Amino acid sequence: CVKTIAKSGADAVIIQDFAVLKAVKDICPEMPIHASTQLAVHNVSGAEFLEKLGFSRIVLARELPFDEIREIRRNISPELELEMFVHGAMCMAYSGRCLISSFLNDRSGNRGECTQPCRWSYYLMERNRPNEFYKVEEYPDHTAILSSHDMKAVSFLDELKDAGIDSFKIEGRMKTEYYVAHVVNAYRR
Repeated sequence: CVKTIAKSGADAVIIQDFAVLKAVKDICPEMPIHASTQLAVHNVSGAEFLEKLGFSRIVLARELPFDEIREIRRNISPELELEMFVHGAMCMAYSGRCLISSFLNDRSGNRGECTQPCRWSYYLMERNRPNEFYKVEEYPDHTAILSSHDMKAVSFLDELKDAGIDSFKIEGRMKTEYYVAHVVNAYRR
């Protein structure tokens, strides 16, 4: 599989699992490796550790504020690239490590198949009042007790660049080609 990826002309592999890291380094040592956002790099120590393991780019944790991004950039090697998600779903789990979709639908978000159950409508039921369901209403047209609003950083790309981000990442997983083309075009402008 790793050789197939390398032969396909892929720029790099994005890795979250250290066993996969070892396999890539053993089978195709020239293949650039990028750290997935699911490695939850949110500080200088995490970035330095991954660079020592051979990662050339780190997709930072989605939750990072500007000051922490700047801190990481200032204190790591200039050769280590930083990437940040700028558009798409903000998983309710820290750095996207959610298992709800896996449990409810046998489709793992960690494998790019999230069915986004955090965005479904839910009811509350208090333990001492079985079968009494209370609708959770936050907005007139939807509820979102388990999810945040989508990330939309188009208005502050310059600030992210100034903070030290080398590459912007747009979520395209399980999206149509039209959606991806439309969003990428908006960000290019």
